[in-house]
Amino acid sequence: MTVKSILDCERKNIKKLHKLQLPNYFKKVGYALFILSIVSMFINAFTVNDLMFREIVKLGMLIGLLLVSISKEEIEDELVKELRMQSYTFAFIAGVVFSLLMPFVDFIFDYFSSGNGAIVKDLGDWQILWLLLSIQVFYFEYLKKLHK
Repeated sequence: MTVKSILDCERKNIKKLHKLQLPNYFKKVGYALFILSIVSMFINAFTVNDLMFREIVKLGMLIGLLLVSISKEEIEDELVKELRMQSYTFAFIAGVVFSLLMPFVDFIFDYFSSGNGAIVKDLGDWQILWLLLSIQVFYFEYLKKLHK
């Protein structure tokens, strides 16, 4: 096997991944899972307060947002693809900036509120993924409304 054939094979696999999108009805499934997860989180917080259930609900929220994020639109044209890429770019940049600044903002507030006991805390994986997916989904919807 030559290097050229390996590169061609890899290029084909990347093109397949580039076109990875779910059918449009998964968007409704994703929103339903997301709303069900939020309702479940509130019910859990005010009644049982089970930590394991809370983690499962958090995963449900992420899966719901992911389904919405990678689902096709009813009319998937070049404008929609461009808006989708803009929303992914914006979400990535906002997520990186937030992930870099938020620990220091927390440190400053902790320092002024509690004094010398303040430490720099790292953001959790769930917070970063939640931020990336929610910004992408909501910014994409915002861009679609702007271009109608």
